[in-house]
Amino acid sequence: MNPLFRKTLWLALPAVIMTASCKKDKKESTDTEELKTQILADVSANVCAASYEDMLAKANALQTAVNTLTTTPNDANLTAARNTWKSMRVTWEQSEAWLFGPVEADNIDPRIDTWPVDFTQLDQILNGSDNLTEAYVDQLDDALKGFHPIEYILWGVNGNRTAASLTAREKQYLLSLTQNLVKLSGSAKDSWTNGYKVQLATAGKGSTEFSTQQAAYLQLVDAMSGICEEVANSKMKEPYDNQDPTKEESPFAKNSVTDFTNNIRGVMAMYQGKFTADGKGIEDLVRVSNLSLDGEIKSKYDAAIAALGAFSKPFGEAIISEPTKVQNAMTKVNELEEVLSSKLKSFIQQQVK
Repeated sequence: MNPLFRKTLWLALPAVIMTASCKKDKKESTDTEELKTQILADVSANVCAASYEDMLAKANALQTAVNTLTTTPNDANLTAARNTWKSMRVTWEQSEAWLFGPVEADNIDPRIDTWPVDFTQLDQILNGSDNLTEAYVDQLDDALKGFHPIEYILWGVNGNRTAASLTAREKQYLLSLTQNLVKLSGSAKDSWTNGYKVQLATAGKGSTEFSTQQAAYLQLVDAMSGICEEVANSKMKEPYDNQDPTKEESPFAKNSVTDFTNNIRGVMAMYQGKFTADGKGIEDLVRVSNLSLDGEIKSKYDAAIAALGAFSKPFGEAIISEPTKVQNAMTKVNELEEVLSSKLKSFIQQQVK
């Protein structure tokens, strides 16, 4: 090779390498920005809106089951209504990991899921003479409508309700409670599919709700960490500290641990952008530059789910007979909350503008 040509070639190589590197960095930056937008679009459609569509479908199924039970009150139909209630609870409890937007602004959450229930007040209504229409139910205090009064009627105080024991007024109250639950579920679904879904998807790009993408991402992370905090330090801690099973979330159906577990499963659904259909989630952004954080979040999540799965008795009994397991579950859920509220939130603040 000509020495002069060799010298010229070596002088040119850094410029070529630098140009190629700049092009690659620009493409990676563009790809990351596209990913951030895609995550919000997928989370909005595949997680949030999809969950409320699913919840409305299950509310309608519950209405059908309740109609059947009240017209043909046998134990098989009672069991069917109970199972449909539990199915709807799965969706609702998972959706509490993204409890913001219309569900919060329109007070749909307290109107369908206030607990604990004062069954003394419920009995006063059932023993009274008011016309138990859906409109009557709609104006009741939050603790007298929604999931848990329905639960109370379907299971009874001790969980041993029989279909034959249902009174005419209990049937009417149950019908109206369910109609009201369907209406509120429809309101949540309509609010998301007819507008709020777009608000989240277009954050920082025309959304009037979120002026920046960072604001939207932080809303997601705050909702995820918020439900962990509620599970550990309210839903579990209050009954445990008071040694009072009546303070638990779903005492009549003995469904509380399942509720807690679905709350935490909702966190992973949001993180991965996957409720039923799979899509891009916050996970995909984290994995671009911080595999260690991704691994830590998943490890803390797995530990929380395992701790919640360790109970051998319903939660109302476990707070008394399995205190170590209750304490461990609260600790593991709090550890998940800590990594979300500190490390994941810090990551978002640094990576998303």
